[in-house]
Amino acid sequence: MSGDFAIRLENLSKTYRIPRRGRGTFRGAAAVALDALMGRSGVKHSMFHDFPALHPLDLTIGRGEAVAVIGRNGSGKSTLLQLIAKTLQPTTGSVRVNGTLSALLELGSGFNPEFTGIENIYLNGAIMGLSRERIDAKLDEILEFGDIGGFVEQPVRTYSSGMRMRLAFAVITAVDPEVLIVDEALSVGDAFFQSRCAQWLGEYVERGKTFLCVSHDMFMVQRLCRRGIVLNEGRVACDDTVAEAINTYYRLHWSGGSGGPAGKALPATTAVAARGDGGKLRCAEAGHNDWTPLELSTKHRTGDGRVKIERILTKPAIQGGFGAGEWIAVQVEIFARETVDVFDFGFGFRDRTGQLIGGYHSFYTDESFAIAAGERRKVTFRLKLDLVPQTYLLIAGIAINNSHNQWVDIDCLWDCASVTLYGPDTYWGLTTLPAGDIRYEPSASPAAVSSTISNHGT
Repeated sequence: MSGDFAIRLENLSKTYRIPRRGRGTFRGAAAVALDALMGRSGVKHSMFHDFPALHPLDLTIGRGEAVAVIGRNGSGKSTLLQLIAKTLQPTTGSVRVNGTLSALLELGSGFNPEFTGIENIYLNGAIMGLSRERIDAKLDEILEFGDIGGFVEQPVRTYSSGMRMRLAFAVITAVDPEVLIVDEALSVGDAFFQSRCAQWLGEYVERGKTFLCVSHDMFMVQRLCRRGIVLNEGRVACDDTVAEAINTYYRLHWSGGSGGPAGKALPATTAVAARGDGGKLRCAEAGHNDWTPLELSTKHRTGDGRVKIERILTKPAIQGGFGAGEWIAVQVEIFARETVDVFDFGFGFRDRTGQLIGGYHSFYTDESFAIAAGERRKVTFRLKLDLVPQTYLLIAGIAINNSHNQWVDIDCLWDCASVTLYGPDTYWGLTTLPAGDIRYEPSASPAAVSSTISNHGT
């Protein structure tokens, strides 16, 4: 169908004219003039050369698709998104967008640095096509999503990059366009805000909207997208499932002078491992055997509150950094306002994209609990943090589970604490799977295998 697409690119390319080395100076211009006067053959007199940032390509993105454009720095990703957003003019070809489009390409784009956050909400909203009445109706939701507090009354020039990102993305949620393109913006901000954005984007795509992003964050790409396009030196190197695209990206990255898998750079969160301590984060001796309460955020709390989580403590302390693969003891203190005959308790982690990673849950171990009105109890257990080194968000909750996908919240704290795990990647993937009965032994000779196959085939 002719209209069954969100974005269509035909023979699209972008070429820049780049000054030659030294040609942009007075001395370089004089050299060009002298070469011309002397009639020197074979000397290029042009002060510029052409740089093809994006070679001609044809591409169609269907309605409701979530697509990631990935590639090494300088591969043409941002150029492609700017051409689609029409903030750049193509050298050749055309861009067709079927539906309303909003773009988040540069932090603070569309913001006046002298205006306050509130004033910029109205300015940015107007640029994106929202009426003042629409912004008035959505203002409380925008402020709640952006969550920058009193800074909304301060000039944007005083904001950090993360605060500008919060404000810009919050306006996008109010616009709710049919097509949304985002360039690296989701890598800015803390883990809590990234999780909130990922959850909104997940719901956005589920509603049949089209999402196109550029990102180096492969966790975010895998969480949000189903299709991946890899650009390499301005050309499409892969257009496939997101898993295959990521594999292609890593192959290109490792073959481009960055070293193979054994020599790849560790994530920033694992830098502490380079101190020569074997990848284990040494906990301070003081308080190592003491219970340390977590600093909890209760902003995202659900449930009827019959039983409340009052404190969560760990031994040793984990907030501020902890070694991946180490054991911790956890103690959760609860108080009952009403009697609850049967309830379940869960404690786990999810990554900054909102994807649940795992943890302990009494429903799956058939260890339900009970509590009487006025009682205080504590749940204590041990947990091994066998996870890839990065930042995780903590979930803790009390609920009545009827099945694995049907429950009633009593008191659930979502993303209530941020925990960063340090250390080297000691296994393949996001977590490890227990393996056993591993053998390494001689196999049958090729001749015997061939004979066996032949006999079975007759």
